[in-house]
Amino acid sequence: MGTLTKLAIDNAKPNNDNGTLKYKRYPDGGGLYLLATAKGGKLWRYNFSLNNKKYVYSIGKYPAITLKDAREIHRELKSKVGKGINPVEVKREKKIAKRKANKNTFQDIAEAYLKMKKEDLAESTFTRYERALKRDFYPFIGAIPIDKVTRGDLIDIATYVQQRGALETAHRYLNLCNQIWKYALQFDKVEHNIVADIDKTIALKKFKNKKYKTITEPKRIGELLKAIDGYTGSFTTRHLLRFLPYVFVRSANIRFAEWSEFDLKKKVWTIPASKMKAGKEHKIPLSEQAIKILEEVGQYTHDAKYVFHSPLSRTRPLTDVAVSSALKRLDFGDEIVPHGFRAMFSTIAREHKKRDEVIEALLAHTDTNKVRSVYNRADYAEEKREIIQWYADYLEGVKIGDEI
Repeated sequence: MGTLTKLAIDNAKPNNDNGTLKYKRYPDGGGLYLLATAKGGKLWRYNFSLNNKKYVYSIGKYPAITLKDAREIHRELKSKVGKGINPVEVKREKKIAKRKANKNTFQDIAEAYLKMKKEDLAESTFTRYERALKRDFYPFIGAIPIDKVTRGDLIDIATYVQQRGALETAHRYLNLCNQIWKYALQFDKVEHNIVADIDKTIALKKFKNKKYKTITEPKRIGELLKAIDGYTGSFTTRHLLRFLPYVFVRSANIRFAEWSEFDLKKKVWTIPASKMKAGKEHKIPLSEQAIKILEEVGQYTHDAKYVFHSPLSRTRPLTDVAVSSALKRLDFGDEIVPHGFRAMFSTIAREHKKRDEVIEALLAHTDTNKVRSVYNRADYAEEKREIIQWYADYLEGVKIGDEI
């Protein structure tokens, strides 16, 4: 039993040295004492020596820790010191472990992974990953320690994404998670890569992976557009290539485009249902840049059936091979195909947070949800025109090297 009493503790006060308050120790024995501070605090401390070094262990504040509690803690600490265990070092290590744990959430590790990969990833890819994590992962598992996240958590997120019709995205999300867990494994943040245990063929629906080569890096897009401007092949091929990025339709639609389909005053291109894959008429607002290109080509082809007719015949359209070959002549054939301009627009527009519904409408994609498609009659006319002009301005910006 020590020397202190509850009454002595309650009456404990700091030293008064000629009007200056200084801390005062009230010993209880065995290195345990109460420290009365100048600010009125009362703190439990334990002084001990180990390996010829002196240490002070902070037990806590009175009255949160009573005299009885302090003596019990003191006995445990003395027992550890007697066994050669340094309680100050143990406490420090626990604090470090706690700080590490607080920096071990899924969001912490995902952000660290992205930061590490930023220089290796294309800007568009980095932005897409960052946006995906913020939108679909962080709200659900961002604050959970990564070693506490389960396979079920990840499958739930991928399934949710899948249910909104983004089948390929759901698969890509798990691929991204696989890279994050591999990264975490290297730094001992997790003991096992749980994503490697997920069988996507069982957990997720299949999707048809039909990819078209495209370019989404702004700098490279600008280089492509400048190369097209300098194309020295046939007149109609050059103008088709110039026009293609601003309307992002299927190659056949633009090659078979007729002057009768265009209303330059209303700035709209109406593709008849007979030419559309979905069998529905498709109206495309035209940007100022697209109008200018049509006016230029119209000086030479206005009396022909097709806007971009074959250089060999005014009654025949350009062939798909002619357009693809032109891109190859510009040394971009290995990077993009005519259909890839659609993917380019889709990627850029989503990275700039344009509405998915409007993007899909501009691409003339049909809603995979048959019930929803029946009730959704919106054509988003105003938003379409806004996005069309925004995208045209974006292309002009990257072509001259401006940041958009």
